[in-house]
Amino acid sequence: MSAVPSPGPRPLVAMISKPVVPPWNDSAKNIVKDQARYADHYDYRLLTTRDTSLASDRVTCCPIYPSGGTFAAGVWQNLRVMLHGLRPNGAALYHYFFAPNPKTALAGRLQTRLAGVPSVQTVCSRPASFAHSARLLFTDRVIALSEDTRQGFVDAGIDPARIVHIRPGIAPIDPPTPEQRRERRYAFGFNDGPLVIFPGDYEFSTAARTVAAAAPDLLEACPGVTLVFACRIKRKASAAIQADIQRRLAPLGQRVRYINQVDDMPAFVGMADVVIMPAESLYAKMDVPLVLLEAMSQQVPVVLADVAPLSELLAFQPGLGVPPQNPGALTQAITDLLRQSEAAAQYGENGRRAVLTHFNDRAMAQQVEAVYDELLAARGHDPQSRNPKDAP
Repeated sequence: MSAVPSPGPRPLVAMISKPVVPPWNDSAKNIVKDQARYADHYDYRLLTTRDTSLASDRVTCCPIYPSGGTFAAGVWQNLRVMLHGLRPNGAALYHYFFAPNPKTALAGRLQTRLAGVPSVQTVCSRPASFAHSARLLFTDRVIALSEDTRQGFVDAGIDPARIVHIRPGIAPIDPPTPEQRRERRYAFGFNDGPLVIFPGDYEFSTAARTVAAAAPDLLEACPGVTLVFACRIKRKASAAIQADIQRRLAPLGQRVRYINQVDDMPAFVGMADVVIMPAESLYAKMDVPLVLLEAMSQQVPVVLADVAPLSELLAFQPGLGVPPQNPGALTQAITDLLRQSEAAAQYGENGRRAVLTHFNDRAMAQQVEAVYDELLAARGHDPQSRNPKDAP
């Protein structure tokens, strides 16, 4: 019997993003990591720091970043990324993961022109305005993480054939056992009463203020409940808003908690009875915040503002929708879920089913690689043939 020939080299995708390093508390770098994790017929090169290695037989690391950085990259980090992308160094395709802005678009446009390879851009966070979309989008294909963002670009005059909607995904998480949930709560100093978690932000929407306005009535309606603001402090403005909320809610004592950094956010939201996100805008956040998928995967019902793109999640009935900036409606929805255990359990099951079927990282990776296939095929290359003569 003749030996089966070994497959040839797989096309290499250069992932151009912020540092792909722990902690995994940023949706934009999480989807980069998971895209590489579920590689099928591509290899990936990730941008990391010198002390981080995610290398495998499908992944190589390029340690161009001096550190994990902050929420907003500095000048030197941006320059390093710019210089790195001027030459493909074996990459058959570039894939960018940034919130669209004019400076990033200008640098990316120059990189792709000089490198001469096909390019993809995932819009990690929708722009503040779609008015200048042609200046913000610079790649052959653009991946929108919600249908609402895809339509926004189309309405702004971008060719619909250039924009594809691919839902973000996570690795499904098993719901905790009652014992695990109790242990996690005790570790954070919570009791066995109902736990409501808001894993949003202070600065880029009015959601935190809406939650704060709802807090007194919520705690009166549900005497045993604890409300948690699990919001990272990204800038000075965030700290100022948190301080104002703490001052106003001080009479409620320890029934309102503030936690700015969580090492294991999936486990944290998994111990909640309800997770809430009453944001009228997801600007500066991912269209489908992964923290919501992490809660839904663990059968935690959610309360979301019934506005796009959050309304696209509500279509799967993982919980209740409320009008934005409406503390009374938010209070009522949370109260209903805490008092109606059978309905809450059904919403939890719906949410987990949505993650397993529509928002899992394996499905995301396959759909993204199909975009790569299309772009390379247009240049006469069949990436799935794995023929050495086709290798970049």
